[in-house]
Amino acid sequence: MTVSSSDALRQTFRDVAIGMVITDADGQIVQTNGAFCRLLGFDETALCGRALTSVMHADDQTLDARALHELLSGVRSSDMVTTRFVHADGREIWGDVHLSVIRGDDGAPAYIVRMTEDVTARQRALDERDRFFDLSLDMLSIANYDGWFTHVNPAWTRCLGWTAEELTSRPLIEFVHPDDRDKVFADRKKIFPGQSMRDIENRYRCKDGSYRWLSWSVHPQVDTRQVIGVVRDITEKKRHEAERRQLEARVARAQRMEGIGTLAGGIAHDLNNVLAPIMLSIEVLKAEAGFDAQREVLDTIEASARRGADMVRQVLSYARGVEGLRVVLSLPAVLRDVLRLVSDRLTANVELHTSLPEHLWTFVGDSTQIQQVLLNLLLNAKDAMPEGGTITISARNVELHAADISEPELSAGPYLQIEVRDTGHGIAPEHLDKIFDPFFTTKGIGEGSGLGLSTSHAIVRSHGGFFQVESTPGIGTTFRVSLPASTTTPAALAPDPAATMPQGADECILVIDDEDSIRRLLQTTLRRAGYRVLAASNGSEGVVQFTAHRSDIALVLTDLMMPVMDGIAAIRAIRAIDATVRIVAMSGLATTERRHAALREGATHFLAKPFSADSLLTTVRTAILGTP
Repeated sequence: MTVSSSDALRQTFRDVAIGMVITDADGQIVQTNGAFCRLLGFDETALCGRALTSVMHADDQTLDARALHELLSGVRSSDMVTTRFVHADGREIWGDVHLSVIRGDDGAPAYIVRMTEDVTARQRALDERDRFFDLSLDMLSIANYDGWFTHVNPAWTRCLGWTAEELTSRPLIEFVHPDDRDKVFADRKKIFPGQSMRDIENRYRCKDGSYRWLSWSVHPQVDTRQVIGVVRDITEKKRHEAERRQLEARVARAQRMEGIGTLAGGIAHDLNNVLAPIMLSIEVLKAEAGFDAQREVLDTIEASARRGADMVRQVLSYARGVEGLRVVLSLPAVLRDVLRLVSDRLTANVELHTSLPEHLWTFVGDSTQIQQVLLNLLLNAKDAMPEGGTITISARNVELHAADISEPELSAGPYLQIEVRDTGHGIAPEHLDKIFDPFFTTKGIGEGSGLGLSTSHAIVRSHGGFFQVESTPGIGTTFRVSLPASTTTPAALAPDPAATMPQGADECILVIDDEDSIRRLLQTTLRRAGYRVLAASNGSEGVVQFTAHRSDIALVLTDLMMPVMDGIAAIRAIRAIDATVRIVAMSGLATTERRHAALREGATHFLAKPFSADSLLTTVRTAILGTP
C-alpha cells in the first residue's frame, strides 16, 4: 500500500498551507510537506527517516505519546494536542497538532498523520498574559457564571492567605461577609447580561477568620460565560476613611457643643445673678424669723435655691468646665459616698456589684465632681433596666499608650480606669455619637434633662481623662472612664467645712458689683458680720473708691462681668495702685478660664455665684488673714 494513491492527493499534501507530517506506527517520519519543513527550518531530506521526537520538545513528548497511545488502541479516532517543536536554530515553535490514523487493509494502524498549525504568537501572548497574571500586585481572577473561581493569581494568597486550590474549590460567595452577600447577588444580576461594573466593595474572609475590604472591577465575557475581575485590597483605605469620619464627627460635635456651651454659659450667668440675692437673703431672713413655721418656709426656699444653683452648675460644667477643689483622691473612698447616695434610689430588682482590687492608684480631682460622674452613670444604668438587672462597678490600674487613648491631645501614661457595666436594653447605634450632647435624651418628658452625660463628659475632660462607651442593644452598656493616676502619692482627706460663720473685726471692705440687689445684700451680710463696707456699681467707680480710701480698705470684693470697666480691668488697675491689697473675685460664669484670668491678674481668691453667706464670710475671712 502507498501513502497516496493519486496525483491530486499528493499535490494537496504538498501545497496545503498547514504543516503536515506522516510517521509510521513507530514514530519515524515517512513524509513531510513544505509547510512543515518551513515551520521547523529543515528540508525534507533532513527530516525523513528521523524519529519525530527528535524535533519535539522533551517536556511535551509524554503528552504526545499519551495521545498517540489512545489513537493506536482505538480509544479515539483522532485527537488534538498543543505541543512544542524545536526549530533548526533552537527556537521553540508552538503548534496545535491534530492527529489521525491511517489503517491498513487488515485494520491495523499503518501511518499517523499530524497536521500542525503554528500558534507560537498566540502562545507567547498567553505566556505574557500568564506572567502578568502571576506578577500583578492587584488580585486578578476569572470566575464562571455559576459563581466559582476558575483562576486566581498569587496576589489572592498574599492578601487572604487561601491557596489557589482552596479558593477554586468552593463557591466564591462562601468567602463573602454575610452582611454583604445580598448586595453581591444584586450586582450579579447586572453583570451577567454583560454589563461591566467598577468599584464594587465587599468584605472577604481571610484564612485566619478576619475580613478584608476588596474593591472589584468586573468585566463579563458573555461568549465564554466568564467574568474577569481586577480586585484591590482597600482595607487600609477603609480604616483611614473611618478614622477621618470619626475625627470629623468629633470636630462637629465639639463645635456643636461649643456653640451650645456659649449660649448655656450666658444663661447660667444670668440665672446665677438671680439666685445669688435669694441665697444671701435667706441668711438675713433666718436671723429675723421668729417662728418655726417661718424658718421652715425659709429652709424650703433655701433648698430650692441650692437645687437651682446645682442645676446651673451642671450647665456651666458642660459649657466651659468649672474647676473645683482638687485633692488626691482614693476611688474606694469616693465610691463609698456615692453608694450611700444611690442605694435608696435602686429598685429591688437591680443588683449592684463592685469589683475593686487592692492597691488601686490614686488620682487628683474634685471629690464632688467625680461623685457626680459616678452617680450619673449609676442612675443611667438603673434607668436602662426597668425590668431589673445587674450593675457592676470595677476599676483597674493601666498603663496607656497613645494608641489606646481616644482623645489625641491627652498624654500616655498611668491611668485609673473605672467601668460601670449594666445588663440593660443598650444604646441604639444611631444614638451613640449623641449621648454626650447637652439636652440629648431618649427618656420621656420629665424623666431626664439630658445634662447628666454632657456634664459628666465635661468633668472627666477637665480632669484630663476621657470616656469610652461600648453598647450592644438588648445586652447592655459599659461606660469606661480613664483618669490620669498617681502611682505613688497617698490619698488625702478633703478639708471639712467650717462649723460656724466667721466674723469680722471692723475691717473695711470695698464691694464692686453692677447688680443692685446683690450689692445691697453683700453690704448687709458683711455689716452684720462686723465689717465696714464701701460700695461701687462698676469697675471704674471701684477704682475711684479704692484710690480715695486706699489706706483704710482691707479687702476688695469685685464681680467680673460689669459695664464701663469689668472686674479683670478693675483688678489690674487696683493692683497697679497697691500690689499688696487682698482681692476676692466673684462671677456668675465661674469657668476655669475666668477663674484663672482673675487669679492671674492679682485676685487672691475666687467665689462662684450663687454662694451662701457662710461661703462668703469664710472666703472673706480667709483672704483677709492671708491664708490660702
